[in-house]
Amino acid sequence: MKQLAIGVLDSGIGGFSVVKELKRLLPKENIEYFADHARQPYGPKEQEEIEGFVVQIINFLLEKGIKACIIACNTATAAGLIKAKEFFDIPIIGVIEPGAKAAVATTINGKIGLVATEFTVNSKAYHKEIKRINPEVEIFANPCPKFTPLVELGKFETTETYQVAKEYLKPIKNAKVDTLILGCTHYPFLQKVISDIMGPEVKLVNPAYNAVLDLKKILEEKKLLKIDKDKKENYYTTGNPDNMKKMIKIIFNSFKYSIEKVKF
Repeated sequence: MKQLAIGVLDSGIGGFSVVKELKRLLPKENIEYFADHARQPYGPKEQEEIEGFVVQIINFLLEKGIKACIIACNTATAAGLIKAKEFFDIPIIGVIEPGAKAAVATTINGKIGLVATEFTVNSKAYHKEIKRINPEVEIFANPCPKFTPLVELGKFETTETYQVAKEYLKPIKNAKVDTLILGCTHYPFLQKVISDIMGPEVKLVNPAYNAVLDLKKILEEKKLLKIDKDKKENYYTTGNPDNMKKMIKIIFNSFKYSIEKVKF
């Protein structure tokens, strides 16, 4: 079991923010990464459809050999985490609970902002989790549907990105939040832009980091941490492998692993 990989799934490359944390916090672990490019964006879709995607992808990753899985997509977490935990025996981590816990621990003035997809915002998943931890906290959320396509195109710090971000962040900034949750795993790649607009007094919470910390704790408790340094990483996409490879090179500076096209 120790040799089996960590599965990571996302609608696209947003989950690379989770992979970055995995490489940093659990550097010996094997990784099996699935990007569902052909069916993105998940944000406007219905819950039942997204649930089906999540179960289908985890089944695929189990065939490749995984001992745990991170649903590295806030939308897929909000829509499919409960169903996935019912279906599968392995540890499955979402990104919403870890992000909510970190935000509540970070805020001082009790005002938390949230930027996310339409589905995540409308699901109130973060609201419910934050209120469960601390009912006194106020949450100010805004959907940002243009952020994910900008990240997928590698437009991390362009003029267009700044303009879009200013529009999305204006109501949250006006609410005087002191903490902002990056409620989509694509959004950490826009961290500089978001931080520049929100200002240094607003702390940004990256749920990808907190999700990997939670996974590390679970693997330690179950004595499932990989010991040897021989490492493999495999990447899968329902979209164009060449486009994905291009983005991997930009984000990770190099790439030496395989990318396989998958058709469902």
